[in-house]
Amino acid sequence: MIKIFSSFRIKILLSHLDLYVLIAVVFSCTSTFGQKTLNLEEFGIQDEKDVTPIVVKALEKCQEEGYTKIVFPQGTYHFYPTFAPERYCEITNNDNGLKRTAFPLINFNDFEIDANGSDFIFHGKMIPFIIEESSTLKISNLSIDWEVPFALEGLVVARDSTSHTFDIKVDSPYLVQYGHLYLSLEREDSPYEKTYGKRFATMEHYNLEVGQNIFWDPKTMAPLYNTRLYNMPEKGINAVELDKGLVRISTNINTLPPLGSVMVSKGEYLQNRTSPAFRVFKSKELIFKDVNVHHAGAMGLIAERSQDITLDGFNVVLREGSGRMITTTADATHFCNTKGTITIKNCIFENMLDDATNIHGTYVRVNKIIDERTLAVETFHPHQNGYLFAEKGDLVRITDQHSLQPKTEAILLTKVERVNEKIAYLTFEEPISDKVNVYDGVDNTTWHASALIENNIVRNNRARGFLISSSGRVEVRNNRIASQMAGMRISGDLKLWNESGPIDGLIIEKNTFINNLYGGNKQAVILIDPEIEQSEFIPNQFYHRNIIIKNNEFYSFDSPILKAISIDGLIFKSNKIIQSDYYKPIFPDEPNLTIIHCKNVDLKDNTYISLTGEQKDLTVYKNQNTIK
Repeated sequence: MIKIFSSFRIKILLSHLDLYVLIAVVFSCTSTFGQKTLNLEEFGIQDEKDVTPIVVKALEKCQEEGYTKIVFPQGTYHFYPTFAPERYCEITNNDNGLKRTAFPLINFNDFEIDANGSDFIFHGKMIPFIIEESSTLKISNLSIDWEVPFALEGLVVARDSTSHTFDIKVDSPYLVQYGHLYLSLEREDSPYEKTYGKRFATMEHYNLEVGQNIFWDPKTMAPLYNTRLYNMPEKGINAVELDKGLVRISTNINTLPPLGSVMVSKGEYLQNRTSPAFRVFKSKELIFKDVNVHHAGAMGLIAERSQDITLDGFNVVLREGSGRMITTTADATHFCNTKGTITIKNCIFENMLDDATNIHGTYVRVNKIIDERTLAVETFHPHQNGYLFAEKGDLVRITDQHSLQPKTEAILLTKVERVNEKIAYLTFEEPISDKVNVYDGVDNTTWHASALIENNIVRNNRARGFLISSSGRVEVRNNRIASQMAGMRISGDLKLWNESGPIDGLIIEKNTFINNLYGGNKQAVILIDPEIEQSEFIPNQFYHRNIIIKNNEFYSFDSPILKAISIDGLIFKSNKIIQSDYYKPIFPDEPNLTIIHCKNVDLKDNTYISLTGEQKDLTVYKNQNTIK
């Protein structure tokens, strides 16, 4: 598919023309060992209420005059969308649209941004960094936050079992209108005024109906234990404002939330992933060093069609003293259709409303067979509209819609023609019409990454720790994972998200898994579950290959440790399971290890220590399709 972007539109309405004169003449630069550095200290950036136009102009100067580094004096800087350039972005697994940014890093090469430990505070719907068609970039020493968060947090202060309602105390901006509760991102007008004091530009009104809710426990700073009991529907949430900041909620909830819990809402589905902190597209050799994302209205970082990315000390963490429960409203990090090596090390990911990281490809579905060499394919999930699946010269293979088994080897694409955001034509080097059916999947084998994930901490987030679906070699070592659902999930599906990437070489070693699964979802600490119906299993054919899980420690209050489906070559050895009493078991009768339709399975030298300190045997279930 071919991305079609609007031209970069920079809307500058400043009446303060002297500011631009100042910018033109006051940029200071130094040159050290061949590096030409632009230092922003000299032109009063710390005194500006909105630094967006200054930064945009500085980046333009860097590109035009060959600067290789830009340096911020340490400070706190506020970025507003009023004078931000905008670009239409189709961002996989996020909301597409016209996006404003303070850092339009388009066609930047061999460039560095060093913020010297500064805080960047954003306002309204912005993507702080848009990085496209760039290479050899380093971004370091900064923190990103929003003054007004993209999630509503309300303390449960009362509940009534008779009327089946509960009351929340809300401090963050909100709006109750026509019986519905809305998030509101608007707090103040534009910082710019006309000479006579009349405002000529105001912030857009950002109101989003409450939806996708979860309850948090302020004692643990994590989702409530057995959170599924308090699931709320997406629709039919009625609200009445009893007093300023006090709202009564009535809805079809199974169990009223406990007093003192916090209702968290990130807004209506398919409209609440507007503002990731970093958007990376068609770029390579990127380093993010010592970066904190305290909040974002989507993912902390989303990278697609890119390669060789390193996150070192890229932390998605709560700002100390903020009083908030939530960092990012979606994944901390996400990598789709990437290649080369993804390195994630020395990071902390906490309090997200989704996973710590997800590395995967994406199947497109066959919509129509045009001729013997041409298919019309489509994206499936709405968050994949406009997704750049492939370009001429990529290798792709066709996958059976039911068994998820490949129906072809990798075949070269000689032409890719985009029709619209959902449909594209793929032309193959060789005939394929007799090898494919409508609704089969097509996987891009050129764009599967290897990954090194080590020395990270994952804690207090909704959903999982690491999701891996990539055919490159992946090593996951020395991490501490305490997520609400599975600590790791390795899947693959042609049902909803259509995430591709059969594993062929994964090692999970020397990690510590701490009290996962407390959300009440029937999973396992390590969940390997390509979404294949058992009736569709093909004898001696498997989805994943060569997975080694060894020398890990599992502190677990519940029974399921490993669930493994459709693997040829599974080793689970020398792992230590220590029974915990941190929570009450939710699924105590489930086996510790569940093995379904696997081959070459080796389970040995594992220990299970009970609450009394006694060593127990692991309980194991293997179905009849499993071959030693």
